[in-house]
Amino acid sequence: MSFLNSSKKEKQKSPEIRKLKTPEKPQAELREALNKRFLGMKDVIKQATEEYKTALQDGSFEVQEGEEENAGEDRKEAMQSKINALFDKAEQMKKKLDSKEKLPQYAESLTATYKQESITLNLDQKLEEYLDFYKKNKLDMPPDFEEQIKEIWENNIDDMQKAIEENGFNDILLIPGNLSLVHLNSKMTKNYKNPTYESDNFKSGGSFAGAKSQNADKPRIVLVHKVQNLKDNPELAKTLNIKGQDVDRKNVLTLEDYLVFQRKYFEETEKHLDADGYTWLATESGARLVDAFWYPGFERVIVDANGLGNQYGNLGARPSRSFFK
Repeated sequence: MSFLNSSKKEKQKSPEIRKLKTPEKPQAELREALNKRFLGMKDVIKQATEEYKTALQDGSFEVQEGEEENAGEDRKEAMQSKINALFDKAEQMKKKLDSKEKLPQYAESLTATYKQESITLNLDQKLEEYLDFYKKNKLDMPPDFEEQIKEIWENNIDDMQKAIEENGFNDILLIPGNLSLVHLNSKMTKNYKNPTYESDNFKSGGSFAGAKSQNADKPRIVLVHKVQNLKDNPELAKTLNIKGQDVDRKNVLTLEDYLVFQRKYFEETEKHLDADGYTWLATESGARLVDAFWYPGFERVIVDANGLGNQYGNLGARPSRSFFK
């Protein structure tokens, strides 16, 4: 039976992680890559302005029945903000191309506009956080982890920005590949009052050793919504009561991602993900799909598995976007 049916400092740099450095790219190569991105902005801006023109013509900015008085104007301002941000981005690229200053090996941060909210992610800051986080929790990292993440960031920065603009992601996970789920669970739940509870369904699929996640062998950057419970975010709340078979497994968290996210969220906020509600994950346990949450009453992580046709009012999913080398 499914568990769902029965109940509801001081920072130090690790030389082991940082010792391998990839050769610097020539400035000519960096300028060529930046120019390619700049030229690609033309189509992006054109598409955004065409969408705005269409919205003006089809009445998308008019207040619809049941909406608040300013809803239409809010949509209009959000689209205008997006277009302005795109022009600003193109202008910044042009200034860099025209400048004789040395280009950095990678863009340290990205800024995107979701509706009227400006979201900035700084890779250097996040790398420091995660290298310290993994060291503190005694999880061994590949020696080139930092360089792998920088390469993923640089190769996918435009797609990440687009994903943020479309979905409102406001945080990232930096995940190494080939993590043992057995080992990861032990590290990410250490010192909690009680060890992780595994439902009978999850055990019958082989527990952590038998769980299977696609692309878990690859290092990755995962865009996420930093929010405690699904119901706390309007977009995440829309996923509640979804069946397992309808979960978009390419664009939700794996169990590996979730265990890291759960622990890091706790260390930063002293709260736990999904203390009120449950999250489908893109991880298979036999013929079932894994879900997980935090059980406040027993102060432990719960890992469950449910049939693909199952659905519950407080079980949803955390949309995400994963980027690889």
